[in-house]
Amino acid sequence: MKYNLQWIVKQKGNFEFNEDVQYPQELFKSYSQINGLKDINVSGTGTLTGNQEKLIVSLNIKGIMLLPCALTLEEVQYPFNISSTEVFSFVKPDPLSDEREVKKNIVDLAPVVLENIMIEVPMRVVKDDAEIKSEGKGWKILEKDEADQEDYIDPRLAKLKDYFKQ
Repeated sequence: MKYNLQWIVKQKGNFEFNEDVQYPQELFKSYSQINGLKDINVSGTGTLTGNQEKLIVSLNIKGIMLLPCALTLEEVQYPFNISSTEVFSFVKPDPLSDEREVKKNIVDLAPVVLENIMIEVPMRVVKDDAEIKSEGKGWKILEKDEADQEDYIDPRLAKLKDYFKQ
């Protein structure tokens, strides 16, 4: 998904694209909120301004995020559809603008696509049929009735009962 300025000019400043993209699985090992991506399709158009200083790219990104379930950590497939407009500048852009500076007259859309996807990762997802365990080794979830009972003593704190006897 790299486009050279000379190629764009040969296309009379307008072009369309529709590509399937894959990112290596190793890329997501450092992220805890996403396990991977699959079936990524990027389509859109590019338009070069009249003075050939800027390229305006409209992106439509579709695919599936592989996310960990917030309760069970099982993998959840989360479909997404993102629309974005990006401006690439072939000259040094104003630092306060949202334009991306192009190096060596080559526009690379792959990092921009990944950035747009990572911005859209939800904070948490829960699998439809996820069931949380009610107890495990050394712990259990108390029902409201059990937690409200005055005579209930947490086993971890049972020895403290003897400490305060007078």
